[in-house]
Amino acid sequence: MIINVNHNSKNFESFRAQKVKSLFNAENGHEWKHTAELPIEGEDWQIGLIVGASGSGKTSIGKQLWPDVDIHDLYSGWNGNLPIVDNIAPQMTLNEVTASLSAVGLGDVPAWLRPFKALSNGEQYRAGLARLICDAPDKVVVDEFTSVVDRQIAQIGASAFAKSWRRNKGKQIVLLSCHYDIIEWLQPDWVYDTRTGEVKKKSNGDPISSLIFGRQTAVTGSILKSIII
Repeated sequence: MIINVNHNSKNFESFRAQKVKSLFNAENGHEWKHTAELPIEGEDWQIGLIVGASGSGKTSIGKQLWPDVDIHDLYSGWNGNLPIVDNIAPQMTLNEVTASLSAVGLGDVPAWLRPFKALSNGEQYRAGLARLICDAPDKVVVDEFTSVVDRQIAQIGASAFAKSWRRNKGKQIVLLSCHYDIIEWLQPDWVYDTRTGEVKKKSNGDPISSLIFGRQTAVTGSILKSIII
């Protein structure tokens, strides 16, 4: 599937805008384009990952993946009068709900007894992921995956989340993240790198390593252009 992202804004002509254009050769600063070819057709995969720096188009791509599928809001739909353990999948057993909470790294039992609004930002994000595992929509897109938790929890949580999600046979999820360090922990079926525009697929069960993805851009004169310090 080919996705074209084309953002345009007003071409401002203020003094500062004109000065920036002349200093940094940024005449097309009001335009941003990106074309991505993603392997989302078919039912032979469950987890996809779009990874790249902030501002590289991940969210814009995620919005166009499937018709009528918006980026999932992990923070909406919570009843502030119930603890999260009662708020997640009331049709499921307690063991299933607590297993999903543990799978996303929210193993703090007292937190299960608090309403969603009383949790920290990181706890809220993980509670949202736990609810998502239980609800398991057929197709879903999640933005800022692991961005609000520390990196050790992010890596271990990515691995546990992937194992839990794969139990939902036939369900497909695309995760958007700016962190390359979760790739070998998550082991998605495919990874699209917005920096290079390349897709890497898991083949014959071979694991995907984070090492095959460039994490840094060489600082050269062509990158710095005319920056003066």
